[in-house]
Amino acid sequence: MGGTRARWCLTRRTEDSTFESEGDIMAVRDWFRRGRRGRDTSEVIEITVPAHLALPTVLDESIRRLGPTHPETVEVARRLAVSLADLPERRAEALELFRQVTSTLAATLGPDHPDTLGAMAEAAALLHVDGQARHAEEMWRYVFDARTESLGPAHPDTLRAACGLAQALDELRRAPEAAALWGHVADHRTRRLGAEHPDTLTAQHNLAATLVRTERLAEAERVLRGLLRAAPRPEGRDAARRLAVRGNLAAVLYRRGELAEAETQFRAVLAEGERLSGADAPQTLTARNNLAATLHDLGRWEEAESLLRTVVEGRARVLGEDHLDTCAARDNLASVLLARGGHEEEAASLLRRCLRDYGRLLGEDHPKAREAGEKLAGLT
Repeated sequence: MGGTRARWCLTRRTEDSTFESEGDIMAVRDWFRRGRRGRDTSEVIEITVPAHLALPTVLDESIRRLGPTHPETVEVARRLAVSLADLPERRAEALELFRQVTSTLAATLGPDHPDTLGAMAEAAALLHVDGQARHAEEMWRYVFDARTESLGPAHPDTLRAACGLAQALDELRRAPEAAALWGHVADHRTRRLGAEHPDTLTAQHNLAATLVRTERLAEAERVLRGLLRAAPRPEGRDAARRLAVRGNLAAVLYRRGELAEAETQFRAVLAEGERLSGADAPQTLTARNNLAATLHDLGRWEEAESLLRTVVEGRARVLGEDHLDTCAARDNLASVLLARGGHEEEAASLLRRCLRDYGRLLGEDHPKAREAGEKLAGLT
């Protein structure tokens, strides 16, 4: 009787996999082993298994055969960390694996080896997604400085590290530092790739968004209008980019005090964002938050409150209860409740949560933490 051989195909994820647990994988593997006894007149059955289910077995076997610090073992651990990073409920495991991988690579290859820096960059990106902006900033800064020294300021890997660092600084509300980095990336990509390359346009847009936050509104508007001209008929990913550009132009109008026009633009961006990406997409939630800020300044507090409650719920659902963006939405909701009056108890509860989260995520001396503390003190 012929046996059956299995060809294991590891993928990061699969939607229709038959196997739901590591126990199933082990059982099937044992079945295949039993089937190989006898003549090799076998057929090949190809099974696609998600990497996060298959790689733990591969990692255990590699540790047993080669040891925990062997390059092949470390690479399997890195791949497992990358696959776990895609699963929000397993990010803590992914971060711990990245910690072990980077420590091993630093000890065996050196802290500034390209493989070590590559693993650190992956860990920094996950820290950012997980809402740990301070730790992400520290790691990205190390990678950026090391790559600048070894590869030069214009190397693509250096520029990617600059983008990661700038995003972390943006998250930490350190917009002037982020703007300098985005300008650095945009200039080098324009020279290397051309003004209309997608990577250049992304850097230009991020620069413009940061310029808005630093109140350099004329510069921001110039960059944003140039970006709109660069994509006259957007489709697919370009449609999302163009929508983000329109949202930031609306933010320029808001910062200038042109509130009626800003409201019109934010409503258009919100409607298009919901159509393109859905109600819970980060960009859609940002548009809803910005529309609420405009309505708050127009004195339409009930409308602003309703929008912000949706933002808090959406960000908590998508990003997590403890994410910095969720905290910022709670802060905004507290401000609206205080402006309305009669909701001091709920506002105080929100501000206490904000004070704790800002202190944990940004540091107790950060301006956002101090502002939340001052608003809370005003209620007591």
